[in-house]
Amino acid sequence: MSEITNSTPTKTPASKPVRGTAPYALSDLILLPTTVPEIIQKTWTNNMEEWAKGVPEDKYHARERHLAATAFSSEGRLITWVLVPKPGTDVTESYREAVGEGGVRGSFVENDGSKDNLERILGALETYERPGLVARTEDDGEEGVKDVSTMSVASVYVPSKYRHHGYGHLMMKLLWEEMESRKIAFTFLYSDLGPDFYGDFGWTARTCTQILIPTTMTLPTPPTARTRGSVKSITLEPVATDIQLQDLIEQDALLVRKDLEARLATAKTNNDKKAKTIVAVTPEIRSIQWLHARSFFNASVIFSQNHSPLLIQTDLKYGVRVPGSKTQFVLWHHDFTDDNLFILRWRLDPSSSSPEEDTDAIALAFAQAAKDEAKKWGLSKVVFWNGDEALAHLLGLKVETRKDSIPSLGLLNSVYPGHQPEELEWVLNQKYSWC
Repeated sequence: MSEITNSTPTKTPASKPVRGTAPYALSDLILLPTTVPEIIQKTWTNNMEEWAKGVPEDKYHARERHLAATAFSSEGRLITWVLVPKPGTDVTESYREAVGEGGVRGSFVENDGSKDNLERILGALETYERPGLVARTEDDGEEGVKDVSTMSVASVYVPSKYRHHGYGHLMMKLLWEEMESRKIAFTFLYSDLGPDFYGDFGWTARTCTQILIPTTMTLPTPPTARTRGSVKSITLEPVATDIQLQDLIEQDALLVRKDLEARLATAKTNNDKKAKTIVAVTPEIRSIQWLHARSFFNASVIFSQNHSPLLIQTDLKYGVRVPGSKTQFVLWHHDFTDDNLFILRWRLDPSSSSPEEDTDAIALAFAQAAKDEAKKWGLSKVVFWNGDEALAHLLGLKVETRKDSIPSLGLLNSVYPGHQPEELEWVLNQKYSWC
């Protein structure tokens, strides 16, 4: 089983699959949440075979501890799950006969950090509980936008020596049941297994496009500047502090809610009788700070030879905005691992522009600022997931289809019984919701 990662990996040679006898019967396995440090660290060690990309184990573990200490991961929002044999079970007779005295043995003990017990971890994943919004044109006679709990899924991993026995499939099935029992409204993940694999368990693939802006590209001038000379020049200011970021995110979340309300009103005006559900992951400061913490750690520890400590401390900013504006900004994430500057949130509100300002000019200024930021940090391109086609047209670029990190979404029947996946829409399906 290939996996969903806490980063968007370039492909590395996978370990050779082991297709021997399954050590445990599927009926003898359970999915457990764990807070035991040794068990959590073992899941990191296991998935290093796919995602470490040459990073030493001590730094890899240090990064995960660094991220686990953020507000986004705190207070039970981050859960590490392990697929393990039930108490009182043991390996199958066929496995015992096949491996002789070697191999794994026995059942899993929840609070045991010993080496033998850690070898009984057959798979692992992480979930993050996050705020979301659900808008329904029909909801048992009640229309409206509701605040809900969602779960994003990441770091799904089965060690190579335990693959091809159905453990990954079982793990996702059991996770879905756990989310049903917790009354999670919807769940989402980013698949590197193509668009179909997770559909067996409830997640269905969604729009998966991107706009790529190379740092070598020369951006066009605003269309209006070619016909008139009175377009106001655009100056931008950095989004550098948590207070500035909080102001932007709070306003952004409010406007996302208003957008969903407007969509419902349009459906009602058009007398749309077909039930439809629209969801959005609520923008929140914690997720942006988590991504920033990832960038900071990678720059200062893993790729420290490429950047001066002073530059990292003073110049690794959240993004830029039109000076003083809460509705015209771009936030980004420095992905030093895979050579990208990702656009997290791009908000451009024409109604906020003064008459002498030009919306296209602001969009181009944002794109130029992102391109300059990428180049400053040695990144080769700017990546905007599911970016507006109008922006691509303005830049003279094509909207491309992605083949990895495919966003996949599921609405849980425990909260919304009887829904149809084709009637489910995900708005703002962008990088800020990735983890």
